[in-house]
Amino acid sequence: MRQIFSVRFFAAIGAVVALFFLLTTIFATREVIEGDDDDADGVEVHKIDFVDQIFSSRNEQFALNEEGVAASDTDLILDPSRTLRIVADTPGVDHCPRFPEVGACSVVADLLGEAVVWFALVPAGDNRTVDLPAIDTLDDGLATLVNGWQLPFAPVLVRRCDEEFSSYREFRDVLGDDFTSVYDLDERRLVAVECRIRVAYAPEPTDADSDPDTPLPAPPFDAADEAGQTELEATLTSSLGGAELGEAVERLEAAGWTVRIDDLDDPGETSTPDLDPDRVTVVHRAGVVVGVVLG
Repeated sequence: MRQIFSVRFFAAIGAVVALFFLLTTIFATREVIEGDDDDADGVEVHKIDFVDQIFSSRNEQFALNEEGVAASDTDLILDPSRTLRIVADTPGVDHCPRFPEVGACSVVADLLGEAVVWFALVPAGDNRTVDLPAIDTLDDGLATLVNGWQLPFAPVLVRRCDEEFSSYREFRDVLGDDFTSVYDLDERRLVAVECRIRVAYAPEPTDADSDPDTPLPAPPFDAADEAGQTELEATLTSSLGGAELGEAVERLEAAGWTVRIDDLDDPGETSTPDLDPDRVTVVHRAGVVVGVVLG
């Protein structure tokens, strides 16, 4: 009798089955790595397709309701020839209390085609930039911010910092989330980070979170040891960054420090450190600590 199923036939079948299991494993692993749109901390992820400054709104009464959706329709006027349409019931957030003041706010939007499916109103920055929360991760051309927004970033992010960092790991270890990401409207991507400053609507700090149970270093510091001073400032800022001003002052005084205050929004309150070995300057914005400087 003629042989119908040859060894080659069964080998081919075996190869198909093996390929099936291989592909199943690959896609299952990919699903585990990529995960859902929401991360483990419950942050809602939004892939941001559009960022621009708002000149004005055709509906000056435009606002979000208590459910977090647009209460009415509007056209956001971007320039004389461009508008962005937002229809009622579009979900979003309003982080710009000066809206609809001319040029005071920018819009960040997640688009489906040309339709806005989610948006945020945020304060406009200087020189056609927008200040955004800190970067959490960089992956495959997209930066994911600590609030879940995803945007493209430049190959080299300029660091606007007083201190030097040898690597991004050291940068994050020292600062945690205590920095601002700067988006350039002309380049259409993140181009820089600014240390020791956080936007008002950024989530509460994580890596640089204030822990009231952690003892603070005590004075004095060695005025001749610059490396030691940098490390001590980083430790104090890491411990107190994001804390309420009063709480930070209380903890520092309990540790033996003399404390003075520097409000970033009040130039008249700014002082020049003179390296008093028993004193620190607490730098704050709107009553939230953004840094601790020796002297």
